[in-house]
Amino acid sequence: MFTYIGYKFLEFISILTPYPVTYLIAEFGARLWFLSGTNVKVTKKNICNVLDIDINSKKARRIVLTIFINWAKNIVDFLKHSVVSREKLKKRVDIRGLDYLNNALKKGKGVVIFTVHIGNFEWGACRLAVEGYDMWGLSLVRKSKLTTKFFELKRLSKGLNTLYINRMLNVLKILKNNGIVAVPSDWDPTGLASSPFTFFGKRAYFPTGALQLALKSGAELVPSFIQRKDKYNHLLIIDRPLKLIREGDKETLIKRNMKMVIKVMEEYISSHISEWEMFHNIWDKS
Repeated sequence: MFTYIGYKFLEFISILTPYPVTYLIAEFGARLWFLSGTNVKVTKKNICNVLDIDINSKKARRIVLTIFINWAKNIVDFLKHSVVSREKLKKRVDIRGLDYLNNALKKGKGVVIFTVHIGNFEWGACRLAVEGYDMWGLSLVRKSKLTTKFFELKRLSKGLNTLYINRMLNVLKILKNNGIVAVPSDWDPTGLASSPFTFFGKRAYFPTGALQLALKSGAELVPSFIQRKDKYNHLLIIDRPLKLIREGDKETLIKRNMKMVIKVMEEYISSHISEWEMFHNIWDKS
């Protein structure tokens, strides 16, 4: 209940204030968050493992602070959903590579998008939804039903449907009906990933759900990422579908195809490290 009330209060502030003022408030909050030390150490570890720099360096500190500020601005964007119309959203988020998505859908088996926590990924999925695609985004189940509904309705206001990590029974039906399912693939919130993969030369744990859905359904597996173009605008990038290896035993297929998935994730994360909002430890602790 308290979490829900907190979100509603932040939403009220976001809607009440014009964008420049809301962004200033968000940046102030992000700096306080950074100074508190919450999530700082793990975020530093993540970016330092990617860039191979000293965790105590000024560069690491600067990048982490930028990540916090960018994340706070993304939260503002999401909270302002009710005052950002579908047409405004189209203007705020450009799309590059839409032909890759349309050609993949022509095969009639749906599309599985794999993405990472770069930029305003909520707006990335919503941007495709306002184009009229049958769009579904994977989400965590929150402890509060009111909070869960709050997020669900925000997405639905832009046509984005929600799939929950513990309720995936309809996902194959969605793909069979030529729908699109977007799955973040740089963090395993369930903690069930059993085998680490090589990521920037180190061992890290990733979910393989997006890949397994594509293999099981026959859907195309398409990379897509969103980045901030400037203070208020974004660019959604849709890349060419991966040429998956589809014949072989399950373990081998996952191992070989995940190498392709991880290579793409490495390219986008390293290129947009100041927007990689990864506040969890993904690395092998052994």
